[in-house]
Amino acid sequence: VSIGVERIFSVLEAKLASDHQKIRTTEVQVYVASAQKNLTEERMKLCKEFWDAGIKAEQPYKKNPKLLVQLQHCEDMGIPWAIILGESEIQRGVVKLRNVTSRQEIEIARNAIAQELKNRLEST
Repeated sequence: VSIGVERIFSVLEAKLASDHQKIRTTEVQVYVASAQKNLTEERMKLCKEFWDAGIKAEQPYKKNPKLLVQLQHCEDMGIPWAIILGESEIQRGVVKLRNVTSRQEIEIARNAIAQELKNRLEST
């Protein structure tokens, strides 16, 4: 019995489409985005925290990426969560946690974000 790989993928795509889901092409669980320029170091620090906590994280490779491009990348790749950093958030000691699908955002204390995200990932 022979089953073509293409056929398997087309059946899988059809099933996910009927459930209004998308095939995820990455294992990344959270994308660390920045709302302003010159926040590469802060993004890298957050990624390291997530990696240390066992969370698969990614950040943009450009030095000063546009926020909308970063969020569109999350949607295109099926990344479920985004962290948004900005100067005001850094000064207040918080980050924005965004559910990419629903587009809802909440502020979380910077020092509690890894555990909060881990809890949310485990509950889904």
